[in-house]
Amino acid sequence: MGRLIDISWPDLDVIVVAELADESNPEMCEEFWQHLPFRVLQAHPVVSGESLYCWTPIVSTAPVRHRERIIDCPIGRLRYSQSTGNKMSVQYGQGLEPLAQPVLGQVLPEYCDLLPGVGKEIWENVFWRKAEMFIEVKRHDGSVAAPQPDKNLPEIAKTFLAEARRVQESEPEDLRNIRLGLVEDTGSYGQYFTAWDYANGMVRDYIMYTIYPLLKLADKLSPEDLATSLDEFDVPYSSYLGYSGLVTLDKFAGMMRDAVRQSKDREEIKMILRAFLMYGNRLCAWSFHYFPWHIGLFYNRQIGGQEMPGRWIQRPSRLNG
Repeated sequence: MGRLIDISWPDLDVIVVAELADESNPEMCEEFWQHLPFRVLQAHPVVSGESLYCWTPIVSTAPVRHRERIIDCPIGRLRYSQSTGNKMSVQYGQGLEPLAQPVLGQVLPEYCDLLPGVGKEIWENVFWRKAEMFIEVKRHDGSVAAPQPDKNLPEIAKTFLAEARRVQESEPEDLRNIRLGLVEDTGSYGQYFTAWDYANGMVRDYIMYTIYPLLKLADKLSPEDLATSLDEFDVPYSSYLGYSGLVTLDKFAGMMRDAVRQSKDREEIKMILRAFLMYGNRLCAWSFHYFPWHIGLFYNRQIGGQEMPGRWIQRPSRLNG
């Protein structure tokens, strides 16, 4: 039997117990266990069906031995996606995406009937209510992981981690400025939604699908090649995001590139990248949460029990008669 964890949603007064997949993914589960407890913002996917996910305060590169397609996951399945932001997912209904993700565990059967109610509440909150609702994950036996020592970290990594911890439970000021339209040099013809949309999508691509893969390549590339790759891939993202309003991210990215370029130590480089990812994942979580997904009501398909069927139809332009 795997080790047990408690997953709770304090805002909803719900606690469930789950068993980790220690036998099928032992290394990943051990890495997860060593970071408990944690408390982070609770999210809900907008494309892959009925599950919950959260960006954890972990950057995992542990070996993965067992994956399962989202469409095949039973209710209560826990997944841990390293490559899409180090997100922990809890399945509460039908999955839609055929992507296979690492299995983290399973909510015990006697708690699974609580999950659909939680899922629907979180969906409505992410879609339009926008309250800050959190998930807490801890060891069922009450034990606590030993603190991760910072003394051996490079100073720049400590800087990134300090900011990641500062914004773990509060929205970063730079993101708030973007969503409130306070970055006045962005957005054509006075509107700023397009700039917000670009920044939201680009920060996810940058952190999850560019910096994380470079961390995974750190054991295969020489420090020199990794620094060159970072110079090539990083700047188009970080400079645009800085223009969009993420000025702290842009500053940190420059510091990261300089530090990686100057280092000849592979382990030091990995520590720097991990710390930067910890900060970047927090940006992804907050950006996703406050994005106005309810705009999707204008593009709703009339199929299978949709709550608000209908689709917005654009009126012809006066220029076209």
